[in-house]
Amino acid sequence: MEEHEPQRTQVLVVDDTTLVRKLIVARLRAAGYRVAEAKDGQEALELFRTQASPVVITDLNMPRLGGLGLLSALREHPLAPEVILLSASGAPDAEAAAEALRLGAHDYIAKDASAGDAVVLAVQRAAEKWRLREENARLANDLRRLPLIDSLTNVANRRAFDEALRAEIARAHRHQRDLALVLFDLDHLKRINDTLGHQTGDHALSAFAARLGSLMRASDRLFRYGGEEFALLLPDAGPLSGLEAARRLVRGIAEQPLAANGSPLAMTCSAGVASLHASDAAEGADLIARAGAALEAAKHAGRNRALLADEPRAAARIGAPASLAVKPC
Repeated sequence: MEEHEPQRTQVLVVDDTTLVRKLIVARLRAAGYRVAEAKDGQEALELFRTQASPVVITDLNMPRLGGLGLLSALREHPLAPEVILLSASGAPDAEAAAEALRLGAHDYIAKDASAGDAVVLAVQRAAEKWRLREENARLANDLRRLPLIDSLTNVANRRAFDEALRAEIARAHRHQRDLALVLFDLDHLKRINDTLGHQTGDHALSAFAARLGSLMRASDRLFRYGGEEFALLLPDAGPLSGLEAARRLVRGIAEQPLAANGSPLAMTCSAGVASLHASDAAEGADLIARAGAALEAAKHAGRNRALLADEPRAAARIGAPASLAVKPC
């Protein structure tokens, strides 16, 4: 467990009694915490929206918005803090504090002579609980993402591609928009694996994915399809724009060596492009098959080029041969 570091934790102190608030603020700052303060629950909520604090200390009874109301509001916030209630020593406030604990408050402290020390200890425990809660949430989120991310290249994997393709085809039909798919293959990767080793080949694949990611549009989505093949989904792209994008990416790979295992490695790639018009009844398997056939044709034609799937409608819309070779660098 990491050692608790007060200077990295901000605490929001909420109390309508200025003297009490200032005393608590002074004790926390002396203990190394960063402190913000508010005079009632409403002011605290407004401050929290712009400056969230992991720990909130609040009085129960305040004008405008009291401690219980503040607790309820903060529990709905995405960055919900740990809340510590301050109560008077009388029975009514103790009952309210017990109710606050039932509703999710971290602790409550009576306002008496020992309150200063108790506040510092309670904040320390609350801050550690908040840190552990956030760490668990982050780990859970990472675990949810793991099955959809390729561990080598850190781009989305084949499972994510299958899901995204179904969603993008449905979206294209629903909104009457085009969709293009580009399949890329890193040329001669086997030769790299055989001569320089699989570790260098892995570095080449990772660098290839990073280069593609840096060259594509923000709206495009890149996936590792399998082996040395990558898939790129281009929403709202027809055959011409899909082919132009593939040409630009193929050229971007050939124009500058990839950084593989600490050394520059001159590489090229091949690409096959297929498009889906909004009126097409074709499904994902057909789009993949046509892009795959175009990719194979590009490889057989000499690699380092992008070819468009044999689509009469696409060729007519382009007004030119449905292929485009890229000169080697």
